[in-house]
Amino acid sequence: MRHVSSDVGFRAGAAKVDITPPVGCWLEGIPRDQPSNAIHDPLYARALVIEQGRERICLVTCDLIGMTNEYARDVRTRIAEAIDSRFDSVVVACSHTHSGPMMLALFDPVERIDQQYLRDLSERLVHVSRQAAEQLQPAQLGVGRGEETTISQYRRLWTRDGRIVMNWEEFPADQIVGPAEEGDPELGVVRINTLSGDTIAVIFNYACHPNSLPGDNFTITADFPGYAADMIERTLGGIALFTNGAQGSVDIEGFVDRDFVGVERRGRALGNAVLQVCAGIQEMERQPIIRSARHTFLMPYRKVAPELIAWAEEVVARGPRETVTLRDGISDEIKAEFILKHANRREPGAEFELVGLRMGKAVFVTIPGEPFTEIGRRMKALAPDLQLHVIALANGYLGYIATAKASAEGGYATDVASGSPFVENAEDLICENTIMLLTRLR
Repeated sequence: MRHVSSDVGFRAGAAKVDITPPVGCWLEGIPRDQPSNAIHDPLYARALVIEQGRERICLVTCDLIGMTNEYARDVRTRIAEAIDSRFDSVVVACSHTHSGPMMLALFDPVERIDQQYLRDLSERLVHVSRQAAEQLQPAQLGVGRGEETTISQYRRLWTRDGRIVMNWEEFPADQIVGPAEEGDPELGVVRINTLSGDTIAVIFNYACHPNSLPGDNFTITADFPGYAADMIERTLGGIALFTNGAQGSVDIEGFVDRDFVGVERRGRALGNAVLQVCAGIQEMERQPIIRSARHTFLMPYRKVAPELIAWAEEVVARGPRETVTLRDGISDEIKAEFILKHANRREPGAEFELVGLRMGKAVFVTIPGEPFTEIGRRMKALAPDLQLHVIALANGYLGYIATAKASAEGGYATDVASGSPFVENAEDLICENTIMLLTRLR
């Protein structure tokens, strides 16, 4: 039976738990030829539970690359049971650190996933959610927004000869015309305090790629979002939950400072921006609107051109792929495997889940993958009267979601060879279904 609070007032509770994997686990985000060899900083899962009347919502954020739809579904089901909530009201989101444990086996044999770690992780996510629910107390909520312009940049660049290259690729700077689109520097913040003004939690949403460290890093780290969260917690108290925005077409600026100096610099910049927004939040609601809704639809897969399949078969026929560490990007062998895997799909598409969380004047809409930043900007425009933010990499992982324009232009993450499995009009389908979702959150 779903929880019904006897206190119709707004209440909130938050907690966090260490989810650092053991040294020796394989890392994920960039192809690597050896496992991790050290821990630089701990990875955490942070949970926030809020309730108002009959609605009880749980948001869990994890310092992880992502998680499969099946794993996320199981964890959410267990969390809902543990805190007496609804499955539709539970969101589990990942930061997308490229220096955390293997969760998806995107480029690697599935055997490299530590199954014992997955079992332990599931227990910890349920535990931290239960802890947050046990700490529910009367609260007040405020929302704000700002910008951070120094960390992320649009990573798809036009060249003078009319090609798209990525900002990590070696290419003469004088041959770059500029980015193909604009990024999204917006920073969204929800601050939740006790009635006396102490911080319970801060949710901060920002579109970025936490890949400060290249593929030849074998040290476990939460990267700069983790640094920012720690900085916010040390300054304000409470729990700071990072949610990644529509980050599929942005990357770290200039690909400089690919070390822990860069991690700290970016983390400090993001943390300071969040603190500045928090300081500017004046209106705190004691009876904010709290709602959640879930909506699913079929997202069709792209068709694969016969010549692409022929190329992939030729590459695979050369022999088994060797595992090679890359600083960034993926190899032709990996692209060929992606193509053939996609070509062999029997299903016409995938179930695509959107979950909406209404918190006062803020609305979060989840996407189970990496939507291009342009999609996020378009989704925000669907609710001009509210502060809408996309939570990417939430409740599962289905790959990149590119726009039709980017697919026509080409480049990384715009076709099945680089992890973008859905039809070119996926953006339209997401926005059409988001509109339906929003009607249930008003």
